Amino acid sequence: MTVAAAAGALLGVSSCQDDLPPAPAGSGGYWSTALQTDDQRWELLRRVRAIDPCALVPRTELAEIGTVNWVDVRMPNWCEARMGPTETGKGTALSWSLSVATRGIPQPERGRTTKIGAVTIGTVSDIDTNPELEGKLVERNCTATASFPSTAAVMIFATTPVDTEPCPVAEAVLPTILAQLDKEPTHGASPDTPRTVLLGSDPCAVAKDLGVTPTVADQRDWKCSFPYHGDTIEVRYTYDKERLIVAGEPIFTVNGHPGYGDPSADEFHSYNAIVGPPVPSSRPESSLGPKLPVVNVFGRDEAVVDEVLRRATALFAAA
Repeated sequence: MTVAAAAGALLGVSSCQDDLPPAPAGSGGYWSTALQTDDQRWELLRRVRAIDPCALVPRTELAEIGTVNWVDVRMPNWCEARMGPTETGKGTALSWSLSVATRGIPQPERGRTTKIGAVTIGTVSDIDTNPELEGKLVERNCTATASFPSTAAVMIFATTPVDTEPCPVAEAVLPTILAQLDKEPTHGASPDTPRTVLLGSDPCAVAKDLGVTPTVADQRDWKCSFPYHGDTIEVRYTYDKERLIVAGEPIFTVNGHPGYGDPSADEFHSYNAIVGPPVPSSRPESSLGPKLPVVNVFGRDEAVVDEVLRRATALFAAA
């Protein structure tokens, strides 16, 4: 189903209708099956990290919204696109991410909640949350979420011109996302998803290297949390802009990968290491420089954060 057709099916009568039509609920029921064991929860994390986010909404579907200017990976699990005019307030921006939400996603109080099969859909616009802004905005925004019984979750963000309704755009791509999710497209399935050193890697690998067994309930798709030497450590595999990373204080080089501290830190410390070359992008160049594959380590104890980042960086092949 194209975006245009989906929009008609979903919203042809009214954007506040009560029910959305049924749609596939997951590969053989996988995404819509509640997890029972820790092994199943670890498997969910692995499968979510393996999926190419940009493949969930192919360019052919985006072209139904407008002329596609660019499609880009924001994070390993997050893709974004720009359609139509590029001037602020005139085109359409769409972004979507796949994650794990072990406690679920809170449903909007002022938006609407519906169902597609076993999937709970929440939709809320800027006017829903702040009705006093009507007539004062320069563009419109909508957030749509899809929560699966497995705790997998999809978030969609749509920005449209001020004289349009943004939620139909976000909701219209939902059937496509669910259908593509059934196929579990791996990284590289979309030509807009570049291969980076982070893809195929496990952010909990450093915990195992340190002899720590993480608790699966504390984990997210690209972030690992675990106790170490009296501290609670978070390790994230992410993409970040070059100028934001190198603004930190250089603290080490491991396998040719530079690490940077946070000299302004007080109670908490957030250290980063660049573990690969810049991530190719079709977006216009940013004043903050290219996106880089980064390992981020966050915690209270500066020495512990430094040690964990060094060990995590050492897991990546030499530059």
